[in-house]
Amino acid sequence: MTGNIDDLAALIREAENGRERFLEKFAAFCEQAFPRQATVTRKTRGWLKRTVDIDELALRFETRVFLLRRERDGVVAEIAHEVRGVVISRKQVPVRDWITELRQKIHETGLAISGEGRASAELTDFRP
Repeated sequence: MTGNIDDLAALIREAENGRERFLEKFAAFCEQAFPRQATVTRKTRGWLKRTVDIDELALRFETRVFLLRRERDGVVAEIAHEVRGVVISRKQVPVRDWITELRQKIHETGLAISGEGRASAELTDFRP
């Protein structure tokens, strides 16, 4: 993935429509843009024809954890407040709101300025 903001907007539209490929594409984007903050949980499925699917993407910024999780109906977006490994609160939000809050948190922590990569700067400039 090139990290182009138009690609990111297309990914959000895919997520809102419940397409399966969204989580794989967005996880690759985040692993590239935020290597220290991104944690991807993968699961191997199948017996003869093995496929590796992404079950969950977690982005940790200070006390906020941004989660995208695969469910049978599509992708579920959550934002959790975590202190010392204990989840204080958790809310499920639409993907578009999830991206907006993630962008705000990135801006607050200054990752776009500190050099986390070109992709993080493009995500910071994203306007849903």
